[in-house]
Amino acid sequence: MKVTVRIFGELTVILGNKHTLELLEGSNVGVLVNRLARMSDQTVSGFLGEHRIDDQEIAILVNGRNTELLDGLKTGLSDNDEIVFLIPTSGG
Repeated sequence: MKVTVRIFGELTVILGNKHTLELLEGSNVGVLVNRLARMSDQTVSGFLGEHRIDDQEIAILVNGRNTELLDGLKTGLSDNDEIVFLIPTSGG
């Protein structure tokens, strides 16, 4: 299956802006995160760049829905899904 990955914020430095990736049927967000980590030569498990994957440091959206409200990294993916990675910002 093919999915489109869009990346925003400082993650674009290590991952680029947009990718179309081929994944095995039945893949989930965790599989995709591992693939992106390998693409960026990430050596520390559970991180993309300097940001923890499972600690809400990175918002991951599948077709506009936050995976934290779905099944987290176990959220299943389907052909033609769009997955967005962004770093939530705050400040005043």
